[in-house]
Amino acid sequence: MKPWILCAVFLSVALGQETGKVAFEVASIKAAKPMPMGQIQIGMNVDGGMLQYSNVSLRECIRAAYRVKDFQVEGPDWLGSARFDIVAKLPEESSKSQVPEMLQALLAERFKLALHRDSREHAVCAMVVAKGGAKLKPTEIVPAGDPAPGPNAGPGETPRGTMETTMDTSGMHFKASAVPLAALADLVSHLCERPVVDQTGIEGRYDFDLAISPETLRDLPAGGAMTMRQGGGEPPQIDARAEPAGSIFEALQRYGLKLEPRKAPMEVLTVDRIEKEPTAN
Repeated sequence: MKPWILCAVFLSVALGQETGKVAFEVASIKAAKPMPMGQIQIGMNVDGGMLQYSNVSLRECIRAAYRVKDFQVEGPDWLGSARFDIVAKLPEESSKSQVPEMLQALLAERFKLALHRDSREHAVCAMVVAKGGAKLKPTEIVPAGDPAPGPNAGPGETPRGTMETTMDTSGMHFKASAVPLAALADLVSHLCERPVVDQTGIEGRYDFDLAISPETLRDLPAGGAMTMRQGGGEPPQIDARAEPAGSIFEALQRYGLKLEPRKAPMEVLTVDRIEKEPTAN
């Protein structure tokens, strides 16, 4: 092996050791059960001193562990296809802000992950405010003592802080509840040819319903802290008066947002080594 390759691997392992000072007390990793055809449901939750990930890929775990976006992770194709259920207990006196470092240690220990960082010029789309100003719907503030809908929200409710996809006669609907614009940019990244970066400068959390024609989609979104649910029940009644959905660009225009092509330096994580199966629990 050439010296510079040895150096890169050594640095990536050292990085994992350095950030692995805080670790989960105990963790269980199991292969996720296959889901019915046409359905994808991903859960990533940390609450009550427990981390609970369901049906997550290793790419999604790496992204959460290193606080990067999907397009910033490079590695074997199966990183996005092999899926796992992970349950882990946080140590006492730890906080949610330390979970990424705990994930780094877990991936290094159980999957033998080693990686290195690069910086590259990347073609992106900047999500900015369009002429005329933003037309956003702020999320309603939940009164004290009235819990917000959680992961098990009832029919018609989108759990706060999540995104879901459904389909009706007008097209595909990508709904979001109580998400920041950075999360919306992550979603739109999966629907465009370029990564999307939020450059609106707008804070807060908002509700969205992006109606998009299936013919304009490059592919379906996946990963991240996103819950995707297949609409069930009776087939939708065809309504000839329903206005057909347009492109993602037209959907964003409804909220006073637009995409502009730009170039920006982006950090890239390249996986040097990772095992397909975790070590035993």
